[in-house]
Amino acid sequence: MCETKEWTLMFYFASDNPLAISIVSQLKAIKSAGFHPDANVVCQFDPFTPGTPTHVFDVNLINKLKSERIANIGFVGNDPFVRNMLEDKLWRDETTSTPESVASQSGRGEFVRKALRRVLKKRHRIEYNPPIAPNGRNGANGESLEAGQEPDPETALRKFLTFCAEKYPARHYMLFILGHGIVVGNDIFMLDEHATKQALTLSELGEVLSDFKHDIELEEATFELISFHSCSVSSLEVAYELQGTANYMLASQGPTFVGSWPYRQILIRIFNDLVEQRRDIDVRKMLVKIFQYCLFNATDFLLAGYSFQLTLFDLNKISTIKEPIERLSMALVQGLEDPLIQNFILLSHWKAQSFFNEMFTDLYDFCFCLSNKITEFKKHPGITLTQKLADRLEAINNACEKVMCRLVKENPAKPDNPYGEQIIVAADSLGPAFQYSRGLSVYFPWSRPSEDSRIMSEYAKYKLHTEFPKDESWFKFLQEYLRLTMREVSKDEIDPKRYSPRWLDGGKVVNQDETLAEDIASLVYVNEGVLSQATALGPSKGDPSDKTGLESEILSIKNYPRDTRSSNKRRHEGYYSFPFSQTFGLFGECNSNNNHK
Repeated sequence: MCETKEWTLMFYFASDNPLAISIVSQLKAIKSAGFHPDANVVCQFDPFTPGTPTHVFDVNLINKLKSERIANIGFVGNDPFVRNMLEDKLWRDETTSTPESVASQSGRGEFVRKALRRVLKKRHRIEYNPPIAPNGRNGANGESLEAGQEPDPETALRKFLTFCAEKYPARHYMLFILGHGIVVGNDIFMLDEHATKQALTLSELGEVLSDFKHDIELEEATFELISFHSCSVSSLEVAYELQGTANYMLASQGPTFVGSWPYRQILIRIFNDLVEQRRDIDVRKMLVKIFQYCLFNATDFLLAGYSFQLTLFDLNKISTIKEPIERLSMALVQGLEDPLIQNFILLSHWKAQSFFNEMFTDLYDFCFCLSNKITEFKKHPGITLTQKLADRLEAINNACEKVMCRLVKENPAKPDNPYGEQIIVAADSLGPAFQYSRGLSVYFPWSRPSEDSRIMSEYAKYKLHTEFPKDESWFKFLQEYLRLTMREVSKDEIDPKRYSPRWLDGGKVVNQDETLAEDIASLVYVNEGVLSQATALGPSKGDPSDKTGLESEILSIKNYPRDTRSSNKRRHEGYYSFPFSQTFGLFGECNSNNNHK
């Protein structure tokens, strides 16, 4: 039976992508933090190089065995010795090149874990008997994968968490995930380039973490923190989906950088608290300190020109924003019916703090900008409002106020009027790029995603939609916003100065050949194309090997229709049926009457 420790600290490096080469320094930082006998530190590292297996480490395992339960925090002193992770690797069925005994005739080598047990017993008189690492070449149902294939991210994360719960029991757990971000819409979250299914959806993430919490609760343990060292995960959708899993969540609204989170200092903080307080640790205060370490450490990225943002959430309080979001969404949907309010919403959307190619908007700042715009308008001299317009403006203003009150951060507390425990325990930013951030983003694109993207179908599965009344969810507002703010097709806009030879007044077709060409172009674009080079969540990275996850500068905030035909003529098939050979004449000099020899 495994001994139950006070803490199990889990580090999951989803790095089967160009991030992998930078993970080694993170592993060494974790190693150099030293150890405490009442804390397990378990890491999983998935390299990028083909043929290299996934590694699982019990960090400082042998050092702990040698220490006789005496803590060694930070390996203090002036010893320049360089430590590595190889001695901490948990082995599976790997064998040495020499047989287990001279008398062996099988030719099979000795298991590495058995050889280490023998050597450590002989040389250091310690009992080496660590758990066997989970098999990294099996699928979700235990089936063997083909050469070159790896478990999908959901299966890999689930197996790692199950392994930690079974082999490293503790009273408290923390999970740190490092990998590519953007989980809303299932873009590249925890990207594994060698798995058949390469990314993890938000719904799947919620299920995995819920199952893990259920498993450890059976042993009366607590899941204290889920930490995302990933880009653009600090969103309302993620926080709402993960309520009921960990007590707290640490994440960034914008890009994060490998090396920006000081894992050595984070572990030393926890080890020190174990020495000083053991079971009386104030977890909330400890996590605020960890938040500050990450923020202070990221300060030096300003020297390279990168801004940074970070938020610490209390996931147990995220449900308190449900009613304010319902009121805000309903008020916005009703307000969109009025052209004036629609313009207020558009302007506030444009003005508010945004992230990841304008796909996410800071929710507090959007409400702040919208509320200010309404207040300024109502104070303008000579303005007379109809009762209906006044009521709609007041409803939006009140809803914005409710949302902002829920999103006021707890730390740093005002000396004269501190807030109680809030959803946002702490939030801050460094640098000019995110100066208006307040800690929590929401998916708020400028243009409707392409028909074949998964974002809208995935979004419909999120708790932020399924647990809300049909007409009072943010998703409902998004649908109406994208529909009503889309610009009219060019030929439908009233412009007396513009002349098109294709149409007469009343929409009568003048040139059927040109009309068919437009049909074909629109149908191809609607079904297969997108307005720009954007994916469902925005443009691809400028450099696919970029370790930071920074966003590309190629983006569009134009909500233009993809089908350029007039709305009263638009169809999902062409207007006319011509013989295939005749269509060639629409795009060249020849036509069906003169292309015969």
